[in-house]
Amino acid sequence: MAAKKFRWDRVFWSPQRFRVAMAVLLVVGITSWAAFAQRQEKPLIKIVATGGTIANTLDGRVPIQQVIADIRKNFPETHELLDSVQFEIIDLLRVGSHEFTSDDFLKIARTVNRVVRESNVKGVIVTQGTTTSEDTAYFLHLLVRSDKPVVVTNSQRRHGTVGNDGDRNFIDAVSVVLSPEAVGKGAMVVSNQTIKSGRDVLKTSARPDAFVSGEHGILGVIESDRVDFYRAPARRHTSHSEFDINSITSLPKVEVIAVYYDAEPALIQAAADAGAKGIVLNGFTTSGRSHSSQEPALQALAAKGIAIVLTARGGMNNRIPVNTQNEFIEGDNLVAHKARILLQLALTQTSDRKEIQRIFNEY
Repeated sequence: MAAKKFRWDRVFWSPQRFRVAMAVLLVVGITSWAAFAQRQEKPLIKIVATGGTIANTLDGRVPIQQVIADIRKNFPETHELLDSVQFEIIDLLRVGSHEFTSDDFLKIARTVNRVVRESNVKGVIVTQGTTTSEDTAYFLHLLVRSDKPVVVTNSQRRHGTVGNDGDRNFIDAVSVVLSPEAVGKGAMVVSNQTIKSGRDVLKTSARPDAFVSGEHGILGVIESDRVDFYRAPARRHTSHSEFDINSITSLPKVEVIAVYYDAEPALIQAAADAGAKGIVLNGFTTSGRSHSSQEPALQALAAKGIAIVLTARGGMNNRIPVNTQNEFIEGDNLVAHKARILLQLALTQTSDRKEIQRIFNEY
């Protein structure tokens, strides 16, 4: 009798095996689709990482991914919050914020403005050093064209050290981005369980409570059960801003001149000789004016069309009084280094003193 021919196809593709295979594929497909759908339902938060103490350990700087992994490992109580969102990380810089240049600030603003406008993004967290967090936040407050939450967060103490505040600040930043009340509040700094406007916030020390907002106060607080806002910025910002980051390739040179007795007026002319298109005067409290020794040099530059902005060395609790006969620009209640940021952006649009004054009045 002739031997029967062995049929491999009947072994591997019998109707019974085919049905089993299809059932397995169906289960795998449904499971994969469910997992994909679950991921798609979670809010997406973009993290723009720039380095700083929040990502700095005793052994050096680490990726922000490592910071998040360590938080998850060391603090189980954070799992529910971390599991409720998706993160996408842009590792933009990894340096101390005291090293930032104007190009870096513009790069951060350009990146945040791009990613926050993606339709599936809930908001953006920028992680960076504390030294210039207030500068970054003000740039973003003026340049990001979106109502979505934009949060700058940081740490005064290195990651993995005793009393580290960065882990809590990061978790609080996530909570703020997820809060419906955060929409339309502009760029914010989150630290020490408080929320400050990018316009008002200032660093005052090296302690976790270093960031303050002057007499105008914080925007809100982050508690264990929820995020609460108590006020909103009244000046123009973000989606209502006239500044367009996409049209700005560089910032005009603006210098800050301090006021004190026996001040050397030659320093003012030196700033102009170095190419300054504007000068911010860190002037006497209340008036913002210069010492009498500086006044002629400032008036001469103003007559040549160089923008001179008055601020008060007393800080943000002091608004410069309006003087309609003044050849200078009143800087409202902005401190000198923030007035410098606004003046740089204003000078990308106009050199007209009245127009620049309007900008300071509105922002």
